[in-house]
Amino acid sequence: MKLVILIICLVFIKIIRGSDDYDFGVVNLGAKCLNYIGDPIDQPLCENIFSKNIEKIYSSDDDTQNSQISSQQTIVKSFQALTFLQSQCNDLLFAQFGICSIYLSPCIQTTPMITPLKNISLPQRLCKSVCERMVSNCSRLSEKIDCSISFIFPKIGTFYNLSDYGYNDNDGLYEVPCFDPTTIYNNISSNRNFIEICPTPLLLKNSSDSKYYSKRGYTYISPTNCVLPCPVPNYPKEKWDQILTMSKILSSISFACSVYNLISFGILKKGKSKYTICIASFSGSIALVNLGDIIKIGVGYDSVLCPEPGRSATQTEDPICGLTAALFHIGICNCVLWSTTMCIYLYGAIKQIKTFRLRWFIIFNTSFSLISLLIAAASSKFEAGTGSIECWIRDRWYVICLFWIPCSIALLIGTICIIAVIIEIYKISKNVKLSESEAILRQIKPLISVILISGSFTYLLIIFFDIERNFGGYRSAVSDYVLCLLNSSDGGEECHTKGPSFNPYFMFYFFMRFFGILFFLIYGTSKNARDCWKELFIKIKNTISDTSSTLNSNSGGSGINQKQQQQQQQQQQQNEIKLEKL
Repeated sequence: MKLVILIICLVFIKIIRGSDDYDFGVVNLGAKCLNYIGDPIDQPLCENIFSKNIEKIYSSDDDTQNSQISSQQTIVKSFQALTFLQSQCNDLLFAQFGICSIYLSPCIQTTPMITPLKNISLPQRLCKSVCERMVSNCSRLSEKIDCSISFIFPKIGTFYNLSDYGYNDNDGLYEVPCFDPTTIYNNISSNRNFIEICPTPLLLKNSSDSKYYSKRGYTYISPTNCVLPCPVPNYPKEKWDQILTMSKILSSISFACSVYNLISFGILKKGKSKYTICIASFSGSIALVNLGDIIKIGVGYDSVLCPEPGRSATQTEDPICGLTAALFHIGICNCVLWSTTMCIYLYGAIKQIKTFRLRWFIIFNTSFSLISLLIAAASSKFEAGTGSIECWIRDRWYVICLFWIPCSIALLIGTICIIAVIIEIYKISKNVKLSESEAILRQIKPLISVILISGSFTYLLIIFFDIERNFGGYRSAVSDYVLCLLNSSDGGEECHTKGPSFNPYFMFYFFMRFFGILFFLIYGTSKNARDCWKELFIKIKNTISDTSSTLNSNSGGSGINQKQQQQQQQQQQQNEIKLEKL
């Protein structure tokens, strides 16, 4: 009967005072009013709001520290979401005040003591007007915050039934007014900045600080000060490890093979021809490309490409990046040009026509590589980039104008020559068996090599322009990556940015590092290369033999002289004895 009367009274009071003005809260006897434990180290949250403004924080859990830590984690997640709403919302600093008050509610203790043992701690809920201001300034917040829930956002206050605990005033209903931080906000907002928090693995940097300018290698996610990690997580870590492992192994082997070919055909080979010079020049170019990787292996890929967390290397800040980029650029340019040179000479040999003299190719190939290098270096365009394993030109138009357009022209010329050679071989095969034509047989290896190299560069060209074509889509997909991070509970390990498909991207770097091995298999194992080293070893052997013979002869001569000296000394002693007897 008493319960029925109490319910009738509550309903009557609510009708009189307005159904939206007050709501009824639940009493938690285990709750406590405690001091705020403070913000996490190096991460400001709500301490500036509570300091000197709110005396106690409502903790509903017996383990009060864990209760506040759990609330802080929720606040961090909310602040992270607000960080990426800066371009869509207004007055986000006020929203942060409100969020702190929602998850770390001010606490009121009943006074005087109404129970024999302790005071009762009650939360002071955020006022509905404050919630509505937050939502009106940022409509996206309405997706997460429902201001119509009067239990959480009362218009004036909350009633708590304390009649069972000795409180008899107002029919046992204890009134707790709602909390409005507007006055606090107006007093301290001018001295407080909006708190940006970036979800892991994004890093917070000050884009207005010269140390963190984007031109130093930082990639900011607009409109925030959050930067992408380096390297950009286009793929899981194990996928990146596969690319790096492949690069280390192939580059080391390719470098050794290229140096072998360079020594064989560029130094040891006697009576050098146009082909041997082309082979040596191409091998030297590949060696330069691989030398950059050897340097990165020695220094460390991370140290070269990502010298600081969130920053990719640039030539102005990181000399090693500039050095490896220069080696790569000279090497890759000469690779394309010398492969085209081989195609031209191959066509001339099959057609038996006179081509340009070799020195003109040497001058052009070297000049173009150096001039394009100087243009890129003078413009400070060498960078590691956000998802690459090497430093090179990362400006779209510079790399297209300085490399890919000339590369396309060279590949077109080479392809035309290859097609013409194949047609010519087909015509010859109608009249003469290929096995009986020495002129054709001599060109088989050069033909195979230029076909494979030109095909590989064509693949690289296609992949590059495919990446450029989809680059806008990759950038726009960053928002999906951020959304994944905001909803992640494992630190974003399963979240990845959108980038090129892994297999084509893997093969892109594979072909760049396979040229040296390919040329070794075609030319380094040939009889010409073996004969070069055989002659060298014979020469070394003969030199050692001659040196040994000379040493032996010198040693024998000195022995004879020593014996003669001993005989002379004995003869002199005998003469002295004879003189004494006389």
